[in-house]
Amino acid sequence: MEKDQENRRSPGRHNDLGASPLEELLKGVDLLRVAPGDRVIDLGCGNGEFLAAALRTAESAVGVDVSKNRLDQAALRFKGDSRVELIRSPLLDFEPGGKTFTKGFSHKALHTLTDPEKHRFFAKIGKSFIPKALFLVIDGIFDFERSDLDSNWPGLMKDCAAYYGAAWERRKDGIIFSFRKEYPAGIKTWTSALAAGGFRVVKRERRSSFYGFLLAEKE
Repeated sequence: MEKDQENRRSPGRHNDLGASPLEELLKGVDLLRVAPGDRVIDLGCGNGEFLAAALRTAESAVGVDVSKNRLDQAALRFKGDSRVELIRSPLLDFEPGGKTFTKGFSHKALHTLTDPEKHRFFAKIGKSFIPKALFLVIDGIFDFERSDLDSNWPGLMKDCAAYYGAAWERRKDGIIFSFRKEYPAGIKTWTSALAAGGFRVVKRERRSSFYGFLLAEKE
């Protein structure tokens, strides 16, 4: 399982595609309304950029990632900081071990799970969030369902060219790989997966027909 998920989320390729500016991670902190006393978890934490931003305010943070190299970078960043726990695990295998969280975050990681896996993931992780906790997903969110990918392909490619601009030709192969071989999902699928964990979508921020933010609250 671990090797399979690490292959499905190659750190080098996804860093090229998904290296977002710090401003986007800071916006995530703002949307989550991270506050003193919050216990934050970042699922697919990479080198810990979001955790570092959240810990400007939060009480504690857990970072989970399957990549040893990325977690090693995070460990250097947080060396000596007792507020942070870093865990190497595939997302589907992660066990909170009795921990509870008030804020959750995942940035360009959950699209590597199939749609049934997304449901199983949220059904398990949702048990570790207190009522009214918030969870923010920043990921591949289609306006349409994945089953309609082919019929929407021409418009999707136009949207990609407009969204990425001059960088589109450099990024094109990797983005197409993600659309075809990984599992970005439609808004209905994401909403259903979050609901499996007891989360209700309260805000969507659409960046394009294939990408955006979903903020959900634990009921």
